[in-house]
Amino acid sequence: MNPIVMDISRLMERAHCSTPTGIDRYELHYADWLNERRKRAAPTHDSRQPQSPWFVETGHHGAISVGSERADRLVSMLNTRWASTEVSAPQAALLERIFAAIDGKIRWETAAELKTGEVQSQRLRKIAHVVANHFAQGVTLPGSASFVHVSHSRLERTSAFSWLGETSRKSVFYVHDLIPLSHPEFVRPEEPERHRRRMETVLQHASLILCNSQVTARALRTFAQENNKRLPSIAVLPPGVEQCFQGATDDFAFPQKPYFVAIGTIEPRKNHMLLLRLWQYLAERDGPNAPPLVIVGKRGWENSHILAMLERCPALPGLVIEVPGLEDAALARLVAGAAALLSPSFAEGYGMPITEALALGTPVVASNISAHREAAAGQAAIFLDPLDGLSWRAAVDMIAAARQHRTRPSFAMGWDTHFDDLEALIEADFSARRYAAQRAPQRMRGLLSGATLQRSTT
Repeated sequence: MNPIVMDISRLMERAHCSTPTGIDRYELHYADWLNERRKRAAPTHDSRQPQSPWFVETGHHGAISVGSERADRLVSMLNTRWASTEVSAPQAALLERIFAAIDGKIRWETAAELKTGEVQSQRLRKIAHVVANHFAQGVTLPGSASFVHVSHSRLERTSAFSWLGETSRKSVFYVHDLIPLSHPEFVRPEEPERHRRRMETVLQHASLILCNSQVTARALRTFAQENNKRLPSIAVLPPGVEQCFQGATDDFAFPQKPYFVAIGTIEPRKNHMLLLRLWQYLAERDGPNAPPLVIVGKRGWENSHILAMLERCPALPGLVIEVPGLEDAALARLVAGAAALLSPSFAEGYGMPITEALALGTPVVASNISAHREAAAGQAAIFLDPLDGLSWRAAVDMIAAARQHRTRPSFAMGWDTHFDDLEALIEADFSARRYAAQRAPQRMRGLLSGATLQRSTT
């Protein structure tokens, strides 16, 4: 079995966080996969000699070894915190407060929730900073080891990856989106240049690039062609759905009132303003009979106008409930009880909340962008123009008035299938133009048809 070394810079950076982002989930699942792979690998070294590292982080000048015991402790800690399939006692209490606020039994205090999370985050961030700065020595890796990097973390440090070019090492990179380049109006001013450097690092060193969607793969091909860059093999390998979104969620007492859920960082790209204007209208039209909206996500950037609505619009307190973060198991319960998931984003690399909601049998109303349609994978969902407020109002009214909100749960590809397909890719010849699509699950065959895996002929 070919040895693999993985970059876990993002896990090092995010060790303080109480809940994971989508990319955090990726890196943790890949770390678990690599640990399982390590257990299956036949010993090829003298047991009296120190083992070669399986994990590295990227420093300013190159790869830095992460000791096996320290990496194992980090991964184990994050699995305990992020990957539980059961709702913890604190999260259960939080859900009860959210449900009570939905039914109007208590008044939701967003400021208090945000402050509590901020204090804990600051405390953990200090600990993470000390741990991250502990590593200062370089690393010597077996020449046969492949390199895997599944987040965008530190890829902008182009020179720090020069060591990959010094050997014939096979490198696999995962690209999640090119939104800072395709939609620079939605990111911080410095982010487009940083993301350009990230993509240049990937194109320079990758033997194989994995993408979460055809949308991302097309954007990457366009970037490479426009910048006259070598195009390595590209394969579309969507994320797996967490187990807690695939099981029964009827063990909670859901609110009596119908409610809607929106998931995502509060930033302009997610188009929260459309929902807030809609709920302002519903509050004025229906008063206390208006269905509540639960917004799950931390506060991001360039969002002063959104926060002004959340904090100062007199119609929204008590009707719009802002939750800074939920663990996956609690989030699955919240989504399962919702009348619908609302996702009016202007741009996405993928649409994981859509896939998760459909797996639970929760109706979805989403913007009619390609990434959302791909995430729905042909399942029933309502797709609307993200600027068409009247259509969104009609959809919300229709769903709120319906007696039955649940739909038939859709098929959800788990992470086990994701890694079965990844193993097929890794074991294959990286230089080949082919990929054994017959090993892919039914849901992926459409995504893998045509030129899913290809190399530039230039």
